[in-house]
Amino acid sequence: MKDKITSFKLNWYDCGLCCADQMVQEEITVYRNNNLMVFKELNGYGVVCSCEIIHIESDKIAKFFDFLEKTCDEWESDYKVQVCDGSQWKVRMWHSSHKVKTVCGTVEYPPNGKKIEKHLRSFVVDAKSLIEPKLFGCS
Repeated sequence: MKDKITSFKLNWYDCGLCCADQMVQEEITVYRNNNLMVFKELNGYGVVCSCEIIHIESDKIAKFFDFLEKTCDEWESDYKVQVCDGSQWKVRMWHSSHKVKTVCGTVEYPPNGKKIEKHLRSFVVDAKSLIEPKLFGCS
């Protein structure tokens, strides 16, 4: 049986000048089997300030995970670039074999990162949600 990605988590962290009370982390988790995307905003204390659950059509979630499985093997583990007062991101992908792939970066996208953003933003738009996630935080 093929090793499939079962969930995808993208954390974005604000590494700039901010106080602990401000929202300094966003977390997006997409679950293949539940057809869900969970969006959380956390403050500097790690306390969840807001949370939204988005239901995704099964064909769209299948396309998203199929795309990840075709592209994530080429990813390196580190896309960090030396920057001051920026942001950073971390992606974790859990597989059916219990393997976890972790990839980190700052202002550089991983390969096909913009396409991943497009998928995630389409889930938000389809749900008519008002959230505006930072995702990779790259410009």
